[in-house]
Amino acid sequence: ASKLPLMGMTFSVKDNIAVAGLPMTNGCDYRSGGAPVPSTTAAAVTRLMDAGAVLVGKNNMDCAAAGLVGIRSVYGAVQNALDRDYISGGSSSGSGVCVSLGQVSFSLGTDTAGSGRVPAMLNNIVGLKASRGLISTHGLAPACRSLDCISIFATSVPEARTVLQVASGDGRDDAWDRAPGALTMGPRLPGLGAAKFTFGVPSEEFLDFSSFGAVAKGRAEAFAAAWAASVKALEAIGGTYVEVDYAPFQQTARLLYEGPWVAERYSGLQDLFKTNPDAIWPTVREIVEPGKSYSAQQAFEAYYRLQELKVAADRAMAEAGAQVLVTPTAGMTYTIKELQADPIALNSNMGRYTNHMNLLDLCGIAVPTVFTRIGLPFGVTVSAAAGSDAFVCDIGSRLHKASGLTVGAMSSTIDAVEEAAAKRFPKSTFLQGVPTFKIVVSGAHMEGLPLSWQLTERGGCFVRRARTAPMYKLLAFEGMKPPRPGMAGLGFEESKEHGRSIEVEIWELPAAAFASFCNLVAQPLGIGWVHMEDGSKVQGFRLVDHGADSAGCVGAAGEAEGANRKLPTEISEHGGWRNYLAKA
Repeated sequence: ASKLPLMGMTFSVKDNIAVAGLPMTNGCDYRSGGAPVPSTTAAAVTRLMDAGAVLVGKNNMDCAAAGLVGIRSVYGAVQNALDRDYISGGSSSGSGVCVSLGQVSFSLGTDTAGSGRVPAMLNNIVGLKASRGLISTHGLAPACRSLDCISIFATSVPEARTVLQVASGDGRDDAWDRAPGALTMGPRLPGLGAAKFTFGVPSEEFLDFSSFGAVAKGRAEAFAAAWAASVKALEAIGGTYVEVDYAPFQQTARLLYEGPWVAERYSGLQDLFKTNPDAIWPTVREIVEPGKSYSAQQAFEAYYRLQELKVAADRAMAEAGAQVLVTPTAGMTYTIKELQADPIALNSNMGRYTNHMNLLDLCGIAVPTVFTRIGLPFGVTVSAAAGSDAFVCDIGSRLHKASGLTVGAMSSTIDAVEEAAAKRFPKSTFLQGVPTFKIVVSGAHMEGLPLSWQLTERGGCFVRRARTAPMYKLLAFEGMKPPRPGMAGLGFEESKEHGRSIEVEIWELPAAAFASFCNLVAQPLGIGWVHMEDGSKVQGFRLVDHGADSAGCVGAAGEAEGANRKLPTEISEHGGWRNYLAKA
């Protein structure tokens, strides 16, 4: 099972992702034939099939992945899974709808400007846009090659995260790939206890739900109320709300279609423009063809502006003290007829909260939060710096589960789906290729106890409970703040008579976090080898200053107390710190 974690799960892929032997239309008009037929399969698809997933087929999409609406296709507009009068979102329209309808277990889309998130919200499912390059773009027909991502649609965050762990590569399949180990891993939420995090939201002037066009005025109040309810839901799961200056994010978003990145889109379609321009949807032609007129000077000037905006966006988050940014995934939706009447302006509105993401090198996950009072689904996107994929998934998972919603257009509840996922999939740890180390903790750093945050804020993951070999004694340092134990090793002869097996936990941390974590280890403890019950050895907390008093003081500091000096209490008979706390 561990070698085939996706055994029996079905999936489909957007029709700009290569599958050997299947025509790849990229949403362009090949109804008369002539669509390219790849001879190789995209690396990410191969990994999923190698893990036991069954590829069912390919999905309809907006032409050339240029659209957030799902109606720019000669193969037909993709209708919303919950209300067929409304758009499904794009450009990964078919990929989102087929998951929402339960036709497949999960699907792959792409996300350059929001195509992996907007269909998720509109169809009441999860959309994961991982850090750029984590899922290889090998075999992907480019939209903006420097920004493109392959994305994941699923009914729950644990499923999406498991697919990411399988699909991510080693950074060597395509020139734009990044190995997971090349990124600084973000923090994690604790597995037990309260989830404390700080989320930034756009300042009020950027949340005008009445500004999405006259045709949507009647829906504005319902979407504003859904956003307010979503913010309250984030606070209810442990989040602290702060406002962030959203101006640099909005200005970055405008660069995508109002700057020379349109030239990059033209580059991806230039052969088709020359040989068969009528194969390109008319609105897409109108948007992309002007890209050929941009100059190299304009491209460099835009890159300089982007760098300034990156610094400004980072500063805005830091000044607000925000760990993640939370926005509506989309501030509005439209009927298919409304979109057909105003195809460019309304499509642009759909990207108001999404277009900045890849330009600023962020990762994000879109999750459902509530149904609006007019019966349409609503959701938010949780985003953070590249490498924080696990962190945004942790928050997204708690938020989605707290919603109590059904999933997609189906009757299954998120509680039932997550319960099934928990039984099937192992706890999320690290993406393959991330250098890590394991560490044994025996006291205040254990899951849910006062110092476990020192592990989770460095991206640490709880692995399992375990026991040491019977060669230790456990001392309680009650005078330390917070109190904690010290595990002292015994000699061979002494351990035969007095040695105890101590209950401990094994955690895993990114290797890059080792030095900063060691700096937090308080006297009289240190890090050394711990012998485990199963015969293995793992680095972990050990008592290294055996003359310390109960406050952890040694030497002159401890001796100053003289006769009042209190020694630590041996608590070995309890077999572990948790048992001691329960009985103390």
